[in-house]
Amino acid sequence: MIRAIFFLFFIFSTPQVKCQHDNFFLGNDYFFNIEKKILTNDINHHISFKPLVKSDFNIDYPNGLFSDINQTQKKSWLYRKLFLEHLFVYNEENYNIYCSPIFDLTLGREKLNQQKIYTNTRGYIVYGNIGQKISFFSSFRENQAVFQSYLRNFINEKNVVPGQGFARRFKDVGFDYAIASGYVSIRPSDLFVIQFGHGKHFVGDGYRSLLLSDNSFNYPFLRVQTSLGKLHYTNLFAELQDISYFATNSIENVDQMGYPKKYMSSHYLSLNLFENLNLSFFESIIWRVNHAPGNRGFDVNYLNPIIFLRPIEFSLNSPDNVLIGLNAKYKINYKSYAYSQLILDEFSLNDLRKNNDFWANKYGYQLGFKSYDILNLDMTSFQIEYNYVRPYTYAHHNPQQNYGHYNQSLAHPLGANFSELVSILRYKYKRLGFQLKHIIAKYGSSFSNNTVSYGNDIFMSTGDYAETQGLQNIGSGRPSDFGIEMYQGNLSRLNYTQLNFSYLINPHTNLKFVLSLGKRTFKDEESENISDYFTFGFKSDLFNNYYDF
Repeated sequence: MIRAIFFLFFIFSTPQVKCQHDNFFLGNDYFFNIEKKILTNDINHHISFKPLVKSDFNIDYPNGLFSDINQTQKKSWLYRKLFLEHLFVYNEENYNIYCSPIFDLTLGREKLNQQKIYTNTRGYIVYGNIGQKISFFSSFRENQAVFQSYLRNFINEKNVVPGQGFARRFKDVGFDYAIASGYVSIRPSDLFVIQFGHGKHFVGDGYRSLLLSDNSFNYPFLRVQTSLGKLHYTNLFAELQDISYFATNSIENVDQMGYPKKYMSSHYLSLNLFENLNLSFFESIIWRVNHAPGNRGFDVNYLNPIIFLRPIEFSLNSPDNVLIGLNAKYKINYKSYAYSQLILDEFSLNDLRKNNDFWANKYGYQLGFKSYDILNLDMTSFQIEYNYVRPYTYAHHNPQQNYGHYNQSLAHPLGANFSELVSILRYKYKRLGFQLKHIIAKYGSSFSNNTVSYGNDIFMSTGDYAETQGLQNIGSGRPSDFGIEMYQGNLSRLNYTQLNFSYLINPHTNLKFVLSLGKRTFKDEESENISDYFTFGFKSDLFNNYYDF
């Protein structure tokens, strides 16, 4: 008992010199400047579990990004609020608050059917600090939008706007949706950060993640981060939802019932083995409420804070879905690095040696390279990434226990049974920005007149669960146990190109004027769709919206 009291005293009494314990935003464009500053620093930081906590890094962003930000006293109030500062700032000795409106007011047109497309987003961000140990953040966005034809088809099928929650009909072809997020961050000592709230996370160093990404909607979470020099350990507990449950079970009056819950417990151990090599181990387990024949809620067995939950899961008669993975990053120099991931859902070494394409050999990998200041041109970056995931990875016999949330994958937007090549070129000059993104993907999806799961849609059962439970809309299972090949099913090909030009207005909210040109070509064995579009307008580019699938 005395030892425990001493340990707690040690944790909460460690001297504090940093007081911003809120997070950097996940948005890729926003994170561009953050990562470049970290990469050029000789100190070995752990940056593969995102969002990053500000107090872990000596980065005063966006101050110092532009010379006029540090010369606010020479500017008028209107100029400062529009280009340099938050709209509302309140500073006292023991606390401070920052608040700004955020927007996505864009207008455009899709060439197909000459359809007008637009996004009308209004919202706010509020964050601040209380004393030296507590920070907080809150955000809300109200949206109405008309999307490109392929996105409308996705939303009509899944009932969610990609990554942004439940969609309601708005006028003829539009959608209305809202997004709220927030958290409290507590740093009792330099060793620990505790966060709880409603949001997203991303594991990895690439554009995509095969372990955990911000592809799906926000979820309630508890995050505990432990920092011990070259070792960085993160526990993440989350509550997820299966919003297709009622349709699957033919339950009426769904508007009067809450969506069924399922839970996730994840561990992430990051090790800086050498000055330029980081190796990380990932583990995640999904379990659902009311697992027959018992009646389960949050299973306290999975509160174990130590990595490797598989023995615990096995001791519970193996009812749940466990994934393990690796993340590696090799820093070539202070401007470039190579990275990779490996995800294992189920795996049989004997069947792999027999080369019999066993269905339960469910795995995927990622290989990537990223470099800043290419050709010695400051504020440029080039990234190339290859992703490969076998059929049925992330899926489960009971789809309620798949690696998904709110009708979307917690990892890659394409689900499984795919390969993908991503290349991104960025350039910034003062407030001007340029980005060219190109994606080529190939995957095997389902046929419209066939209930067989070919391993792409993780919300379809991998077995006969629908038949045994009298359910619908989750397929009739896999076609066989062996001979499961990549791209089996409805062979689909995707080619996506997007070109963005931007002018940064306010770096605190990453408010930009953006002109975007895009082309998406999709073809499978049943149909073909070409979407050419352009949009322009004002956007607070703080969050990732993945429409490139």
